[in-house]
Amino acid sequence: MAALGLRYTGGDLMPLTRSASSARLGCGFILLTVLVSCALLVINGMIVGNVLTSVFDSLPTVFRQQRWMQTINFLGPVLILVVQWWAYDVAVDWLLPMRQRSDKKG
Repeated sequence: MAALGLRYTGGDLMPLTRSASSARLGCGFILLTVLVSCALLVINGMIVGNVLTSVFDSLPTVFRQQRWMQTINFLGPVLILVVQWWAYDVAVDWLLPMRQRSDKKG
């Protein structure tokens, strides 16, 4: 079975090499994801704070209330983070087939 690149694991045949998806499992990947998310939240918070400060005078009176400002200050960075992770996921999905094709050629 090893000649075929497979190993027997009690009923299932598993590949001998790790797949790209299994490389993303484990403590290190989760820790890196948390650290990157925290750094992005800090940066996004500064961006949202600066944008709100600069456009505060042009906001309607309703949105100048403290509850709306706190809502935007909290949800703004989180929504931006979701968009950033979505963009990262799309970029990885878009680039991964290119890597797989180049691995098969060479």
